[in-house]
Amino acid sequence: MSAREPISMVAPARQRTVPAWLTRWHRWLAWPAFIAVLLWGATGVMHPVMSALTPSPARLAPPPALPADLQPVPPPAVKTLAALRLTMLDGRPAWRQHGDGQVRWFDAASGGEIAGADQREAERLARGFAGDAVSPIARIESVTRFGPDYLPMNKLLPVWRVDFAREDGLTAFVDTDGGRLAALTNDSKRVLSTIFVFVHSWAWAGDGVAKQAGISLLVGTAFVTLLGGFTLYALRWRAGTLRANQPTGRRVHRTLALLVGAAGLLLTGSGLIHLWFSRPNPPAPAIAALPAIPALASVPEGVTALVAVSLSGAPAWLAAAAPLPAGGEHAHHHDHAAMSALPRYHDGRAWLPEGTAEAHAGQLARAAGAPDAPIAKVSLVSEFGGEYGFFQKRLPVYRVDFAAPGHPAWYVEPATGAFSTRVEDADRNEGYVFATLHKWHWLDGLGKTPRDLILASFAAANVAAAVAGILLWRRRRR
Repeated sequence: MSAREPISMVAPARQRTVPAWLTRWHRWLAWPAFIAVLLWGATGVMHPVMSALTPSPARLAPPPALPADLQPVPPPAVKTLAALRLTMLDGRPAWRQHGDGQVRWFDAASGGEIAGADQREAERLARGFAGDAVSPIARIESVTRFGPDYLPMNKLLPVWRVDFAREDGLTAFVDTDGGRLAALTNDSKRVLSTIFVFVHSWAWAGDGVAKQAGISLLVGTAFVTLLGGFTLYALRWRAGTLRANQPTGRRVHRTLALLVGAAGLLLTGSGLIHLWFSRPNPPAPAIAALPAIPALASVPEGVTALVAVSLSGAPAWLAAAAPLPAGGEHAHHHDHAAMSALPRYHDGRAWLPEGTAEAHAGQLARAAGAPDAPIAKVSLVSEFGGEYGFFQKRLPVYRVDFAAPGHPAWYVEPATGAFSTRVEDADRNEGYVFATLHKWHWLDGLGKTPRDLILASFAAANVAAAVAGILLWRRRRR
């Protein structure tokens, strides 16, 4: 009997391999992923540049108070009264009346019409917000519809367009009804904004299913490709196939992807979440005409303006006792909205009782389609910030919180009765994700400029990693 070889009880080590299908899919998705990273990464780099080049609005000087005990001569009656405001114009009290489809100004002391007053007020506002009191005005014209130079995102209509005769092509769009800025732009911002809304926001595609599907396909492909790249690296690391002597292009692509790929996943993933879960506002109802001009025996002391409003069908005056702030164009979800004391109302003879503001706010919110639920709280938002940013345009507004599922808050403008926006918990959560993961507001402690530089650098590095990947794909095809 011959001697037998000893039997080994240790099984050979299982060889870990990289699935071929994963490698193939990573290569097949390279081009659509490259297009997505190039389009959104490059325009993502452009956004902080555009933000840095955007002219910043100045803050207007506080408006003077109306003369105490003024007994104003009422403006002429009109068939349809859309808006009426008593304010100071060129140092004298005046009415701004929007009635029967036209805006006219009248001297509140004499009752005479003031010719060209709305255009002069537009120039005053434009110079104030632009911080330019000396440059010649190249053009002033009324804007009644949105277009390439005044996009729907600006929301306010009608407005005045005021072009300054300056080398930078500064233009201000102002609303003389609310005494506010709608947009401030110049030549550089116009060019960059056009590229951004065309490439990054796909404004040319409208707001239909095609736009959502197209962006989802490209950005989703980039997200899957990035995720597949990390998976490939992990599998190859476990299999021991990563070598330092591999071609330079492969090592550059791999190193860049490892360093900045996580940022790419955050940006593409949060972009998809914003695309699918950000909700448009419900359709805003038409603003009802005022029932009549409220009586006004004399002007109460300490008010800067009186605005005619309707309180459950009865005319009254909303008193403004503080200036409207210019705001900041890039206030976002991370800020805290400023809350102020509620304004007072006057019936022309005496102040109306406390609780009138809450009643008016509830009336406006329910007219805009707010839920049939108890009102939990009414606040006045007088500055942009928090969940109510500059892109909402209207100030001051009432925030009406309802005791309903989702903690809905409806924002309405008391001076015009206009609906501004609606925010619920789902919107707050989506906004927080977008601000944190897409705009990187978790770096706000460093300051806006360092935050933007870091974000732009990571976006640019993702573009570089994608370019390196495409070069590898082309080399392999050859």
